[in-house]
Amino acid sequence: MKLLNSVVLGSALFSSAVFAHTMTVVPSHFVQSKTGGFITVDLSATNMTFQADKGIGVEGFQIYLPDGSVTKPAAVFQGKRKSLADVALTTDGTYRLENGGSARFFTSYELNGERKRLMGDKQKAAKELPKAAEKVTTTQGRNRAFAFVTVNKPTENVVTPTGQGLEFKMDRHPADIVAGEVVTMTLLVDGKPAAAVELDLSRDGELYRNEPGRVHHTTDKTGSFSFTAPEAGRYLLEASYEADSKSEKADKVRESFTWTFEVALP
Repeated sequence: MKLLNSVVLGSALFSSAVFAHTMTVVPSHFVQSKTGGFITVDLSATNMTFQADKGIGVEGFQIYLPDGSVTKPAAVFQGKRKSLADVALTTDGTYRLENGGSARFFTSYELNGERKRLMGDKQKAAKELPKAAEKVTTTQGRNRAFAFVTVNKPTENVVTPTGQGLEFKMDRHPADIVAGEVVTMTLLVDGKPAAAVELDLSRDGELYRNEPGRVHHTTDKTGSFSFTAPEAGRYLLEASYEADSKSEKADKVRESFTWTFEVALP
């Protein structure tokens, strides 16, 4: 498997203008002390960290409850600059808030010297491609944005990797990241450590700094890397990989994620 050695700050998997930006899921609160309340989640596509530029569809937004079951938000609003979702915190534990949905397929090809593409996997493309199509490549792509919210006590169910696609594991729970402390993460592809994957770590307030403050990382041969957050606040981790595929549905796989998290005061 050949990994992509470049960070994808704005996924270009599909033609939608949304994917020319970085998709983010940003909850109003990351830690709450009791159940029965609500948080509001910003869903947007951005050019600069946490500066909302484009509201995105809420259809793919899902809430994974601490027991692993999936539910929908209590209310949603799709705006021009950002979309909003209200999430009810009904039980103790860690919730996963995710936007992006399942993998999609597109097939690119060349016809009479012009590059074209159609939505669909290799099997669908075989039925729809013009007979004169050349340089045909089918890509399976998935772009996800997510965050974790913990109520009262951390739980591991929705944090534990599933063994599917691009994921990560850490040496601590997402609710326990503290400024000034070293955090070690391991990037996984289908459950296996992924070496040479490049990532970008950025933090809130980029609009108000002369230097963006982005820090570049690359996973080592064990798939791991470490970082230290210099101060408390909201952070964004972006990662992507590309690999050749031998499946019946695609020639290549591209997958990326953006993870919004909070760093606590020491």
